Amino acid sequence: MLYLLDKPAEDATAIAPVYIGESNNISTRIGNHSRKIRAALPTSTWEDDGDWGSFSKYDHIALIQEHTEQPLYVWIIDVDELNAGPYGYPTYRQELEAKLVGLVYAQSQYERMSANREFVPNRILYEIGQVGPDWVAVDSESVGDSQPSNEQRPPQAADSKADRWYQWVGGTIIADIQEDVSPDPIPIFAEDGLEVQLTEDGSLKRSAAIDEQIRRAGLHCVDSGGVREDGCEGLLYMMYQLDAPVEDVDPVDVIPRYIGKAEAYGKQRELSSNFVEISKNRNATRSFARWGDGNYWHSGELSMALRGEDERKAHWADALFEPGSRTLKEQTYLWVYAWSQDNDGPYGVPATLAEVEPLLIGLAYDVYPETLLNKSGTPDDAPVKTRGVEDE
Repeated sequence: MLYLLDKPAEDATAIAPVYIGESNNISTRIGNHSRKIRAALPTSTWEDDGDWGSFSKYDHIALIQEHTEQPLYVWIIDVDELNAGPYGYPTYRQELEAKLVGLVYAQSQYERMSANREFVPNRILYEIGQVGPDWVAVDSESVGDSQPSNEQRPPQAADSKADRWYQWVGGTIIADIQEDVSPDPIPIFAEDGLEVQLTEDGSLKRSAAIDEQIRRAGLHCVDSGGVREDGCEGLLYMMYQLDAPVEDVDPVDVIPRYIGKAEAYGKQRELSSNFVEISKNRNATRSFARWGDGNYWHSGELSMALRGEDERKAHWADALFEPGSRTLKEQTYLWVYAWSQDNDGPYGVPATLAEVEPLLIGLAYDVYPETLLNKSGTPDDAPVKTRGVEDE
């Protein structure tokens, strides 16, 4: 963690976090950061090149250092030596980074100070892209004056990460399955038996029910004018299978296969390309909240993997389908939920969509390391990364 320090450091408010990161080669990473921060000085020479990300995290950090005229300190820890992370449970590098970034952004006084670009809401990244250096608001007097947000509640009690996972699944997916008016559980694909049907262009065909659910949930986030001012941040989704009949299912029977999100805000454009079709009520589903048929979206990538044309979703194809076929090994469902930053995450406190995704990945991995198909957000030695499949 890079941070500013208000001396003498009497309590945690004397530390102002500027950037949080992780690496399996920390000396090289810190050296690279240092060189790039120095290269960004003086910030008066910065020019907008018109591309998103032109005002980089290094420009951001350099500007903070110039504004405060204080040294940046570095805190380094071997995560393997930690008994527990900030919520009181064992953790790993990738999960800890996401947790800490989320906690920093939960404190509004750090929103314009933190230079992180990952695990940060797209709305903030979009706004940074619009105003560049004007986004940064910090001066030497403000460091040390910060007070913790009173909105944060203590996490609910649970004995383990597994308990946390089951509590969350019980209050969300199981609750929706058991709700009479809910369509859950919803199969992802249109099938004959377990053989997935194809669209006219040869892609895997999603079920009509899941397309309807994605559109219905998406309209809580966008409308015909674009991103809704009073809307949700985007869609949280989980691909899963059930280890019991629907009528008997409980949290331990929900087997997570993939956890993801689609934010209504884009990083470069206000309305994300993932939501254009929903906003404009188009029949096309090329992007479709990350589940579209295009070559860079889940359904399209999986279709190409089954045809042997692309490797990005080859691990999905191997895990979900019988070899050399379009026949699913098991019925596979998709849970879709319009997420608001006021919603409680799995630790019982509010979490943004950008934060709740990695929190859930960390919990799911703890309970189901062999079946979870997420690569991003899981440890270096996760089974999905060590089966000889190239990372996405």
